Amino acid sequence: MIRAFRAELARLIRRRTIIYTTVAGLAFAVAGALIVLAAVKPARETSSGTPSIEKLSGAGGGSEVFRFALAFTGTLIFVVFIGITALEFSRGTVRTMLLRQPQRLRLLAGRLLAMLSFAALTLAFVEVAMWVVARLRAPAVGISTSKWMSIHGLGAAASDYGMVLVWMAGYAVLGTAVGLLIRSVPLALGIGIAWAGPIEHLIQNAWSPATKIFPGLLLEVVGEGGTTAVSLDRALLTAAGYVVVAGAIAAIVFARRDVTA
Repeated sequence: MIRAFRAELARLIRRRTIIYTTVAGLAFAVAGALIVLAAVKPARETSSGTPSIEKLSGAGGGSEVFRFALAFTGTLIFVVFIGITALEFSRGTVRTMLLRQPQRLRLLAGRLLAMLSFAALTLAFVEVAMWVVARLRAPAVGISTSKWMSIHGLGAAASDYGMVLVWMAGYAVLGTAVGLLIRSVPLALGIGIAWAGPIEHLIQNAWSPATKIFPGLLLEVVGEGGTTAVSLDRALLTAAGYVVVAGAIAAIVFARRDVTA
């Protein structure tokens, strides 16, 4: 697994990849912070779970901006991991990897761990950049930032980062599982986009208990830190069950299914 981890990480930390990731991360940090802050209103004018001036003026306000901005990117993360995984089969690179590392589960675990590690570093960079942008912009929309640098503020930043990391890892494992099971890039992306995008939300609109059942909706609840309909603990536990089952199925299929391309 260590060899697979190092090989995948070496591919991810190439100069071009780092430059593109840095530019994209900065662009998202600036745009995300400005969009969230442009939408804030006094608490009396907002609904539950949406950012308010009072909430963002608290100790964890800076990282709340980060969490709110990331809450809308779950489907994107899901689709990216589907595409990365399915593309390896379409290009035939999985077969080449297996010639170098025939122990399939170690290869799968090492590659996924490397991608998650790179994503974790990217998330940390985005959070710091977004916090800086938000702190510069917040006073203009009536948000006090005096508590953001307190011990409680730093603790909230670490907590929000950890929650977003767990949320992202859930989408990553589910996306990897879909890519492994389907292998065809167009078909896998079509199914992933349709399910995580409109299908779950259309069912949710017609049947409210769907929020407590479907994996994508549960991960959205995790990203929001819990809602009035579903508690954070319940969402985490149920979503973790989906992730474990999906990961186990994907591992079994990858270990036993022939790689012909």
